[in-house]
Amino acid sequence: RVCTFAVTGSNFTDQHWYYCYTCGLTQSEGCCTVCIRVCHKDHVVSYSRRSRFFCDCGAGGLVARGIHCKALEPRRYVPPAGHASSVGS
Repeated sequence: RVCTFAVTGSNFTDQHWYYCYTCGLTQSEGCCTVCIRVCHKDHVVSYSRRSRFFCDCGAGGLVARGIHCKALEPRRYVPPAGHASSVGS
């Protein structure tokens, strides 16, 4: 899954909206569900609401602060350290 901005661009789309207090995405700025799990993992976050918006993380709203969206393109799954893969077993 990718950031909704990769699909919708700056068009306002009905979706779940989250705040990231660590990055300063609050009030009129927010993140989509994918970004909150990928880009803002382990940050101080809260659910805002479901409404029409575009993802400010994917839109580059944090680039000036040195933060780039990691979810604009599909990512390769990397299992957590210590978990053996069952592929080929």
